[in-house]
Amino acid sequence: MVEQFETERPDVQSDPAPKVAFSLVSWKRWRDTVECLESLRQQKYSNYLSVVVDNGSEDGSADRIREWAEENLGLNRVIADYSREAALQGGEAAIEAALEAAPPHAGLVLIRNRENLGFMGANNVVISYALHRRAAADYVFLLNNDAVIDPDCLERLLAVDRSTRAGVLGALIMNREDSQIEFAHSGNLRGLFFAPLLKAYTPMPNAGVPFWDSYFVNGGAMLARKDVLEAVRAARGDYLEERLYLYWDEVVFCQTAREKGFRCLIVRAATVRHKVDRASCGYQSPLWYYYTGRNRVLLAKEFLPLGWQPLFHLTHVPLRIASMFKNLQARRYSCARAVFWGLVDGYRGVTGKWKYHDEVTRDYGQT
Repeated sequence: MVEQFETERPDVQSDPAPKVAFSLVSWKRWRDTVECLESLRQQKYSNYLSVVVDNGSEDGSADRIREWAEENLGLNRVIADYSREAALQGGEAAIEAALEAAPPHAGLVLIRNRENLGFMGANNVVISYALHRRAAADYVFLLNNDAVIDPDCLERLLAVDRSTRAGVLGALIMNREDSQIEFAHSGNLRGLFFAPLLKAYTPMPNAGVPFWDSYFVNGGAMLARKDVLEAVRAARGDYLEERLYLYWDEVVFCQTAREKGFRCLIVRAATVRHKVDRASCGYQSPLWYYYTGRNRVLLAKEFLPLGWQPLFHLTHVPLRIASMFKNLQARRYSCARAVFWGLVDGYRGVTGKWKYHDEVTRDYGQT
């Protein structure tokens, strides 16, 4: 049963069963995607659509996902297998009609990108499809494909949005290995840019608080309402910032949403369990070092007040250099290189895909 929360906007009534499109970006690790899809099929909520975008995998992953669907979705299954171009047109009318007639656990939309567009670019394809299809989605749920979602997660997120009209809601993200909480924090702009000198996050509220405002919601488990997505696109030209390619996109999205009058909330009772990749350089991978380092510099120019920017640069550069030498001492040479290029490219204004991205993915299996 869904918990009831205090209503902040009792005058606003939502559709009792709005349409939700799940967006899963998949690259090579098709077994993770299938496991995630299995968890979606266990959702108690009855009006959702599962959408997987294969981000240019060259190992047959998209075919493996389709084979799984054909074997497991039942006799009434409906599988839409679209190119990126077809998806951006809202799909094909006959297939879309069949999807609407099928139960949610029996439908799957598979979108095949010919190239890796990054997390943001791939999700933008799904969002565009979801909002322009025959039966447009009322919400889009961005979900990491290496996560599993609890059966009542979506119900609980929708219940909070129904009562608060927040617009952007995030699940409590837990580590699947040890059930430790990965993301449940609120925070502030300056903390994000000046970590670790300042605390980037504030602790999770006590158990009596069912949901709380957060500076941003983690993009690995984020539910966004249609009007929020449209407002962000109108303000910035797209739903997610493709120039960033990986990481920090949710900071831009949530900052823009809050500027437009929406709220970003974390919901305690809505849980997603994430598979943490510890394969390279411990918890942080070379891609993490590069994109978080570079994108922090790119966004500091836009989001930090002018008076804070000189202090950011005076602290960020030595912290990055220290991180590079720390990785060198530990013989994590790929991570050290990623720190270096993240710093250099940030100040050069380089955007999009890192020139060594494909090399790293071959060596470490990163996305």
